[in-house]
Amino acid sequence: TRRGEMQQRGTQAAHNAVLRLGKREEAWRKQYMHTVANEIVTGAVEHDCDVIVFEELTDIRERLPHAKWHHIWAFRRLFEYVEYKAPERGVSVEQVKPNHTSQRCSRTDCGFTHEDNRQGEEFCCQKCGYEVNADYNAAKNIGVRYARKQRHRLRSSPKSGGGDAPVDVRVNGGMLNSESYQRIAGD
Repeated sequence: TRRGEMQQRGTQAAHNAVLRLGKREEAWRKQYMHTVANEIVTGAVEHDCDVIVFEELTDIRERLPHAKWHHIWAFRRLFEYVEYKAPERGVSVEQVKPNHTSQRCSRTDCGFTHEDNRQGEEFCCQKCGYEVNADYNAAKNIGVRYARKQRHRLRSSPKSGGGDAPVDVRVNGGMLNSESYQRIAGD
């Protein structure tokens, strides 16, 4: 509103004020992204995680052109901030493919994928009835996808022996591995 009012004035002073406002907004966004990145890395360290996993969000604006909220968040910048901050604290950063992570049931005994499973912020599996926050469900799927990718990599390596190395994934609210999900007390 403020920007629109100043632009309607059409004066040089108003134009300069709009430029200053834009610089302040950009500085605020950068600081906010640094804060979020620091919180992600600190959370990983506090929970003894050795890896932070993101969805690969390359071309998200092209894949979801009608989802306007996606345009607000600087996905790549957040990933880059976490990617350079995490190794300083002994945590690596990885990416996995995002295919259907928000539409797939994260219960390892189900895994049913359907677009009707996600309705806004809620996830309800059409097959097994599992209900949970949609973003939490997607985060669990991202963790499982990474764990399975690592397990597959271990099996296919000639140096890995049997490939049965345990792979655990920390998801706020529980511990997840490729076999099961267990809630943590107080969760």
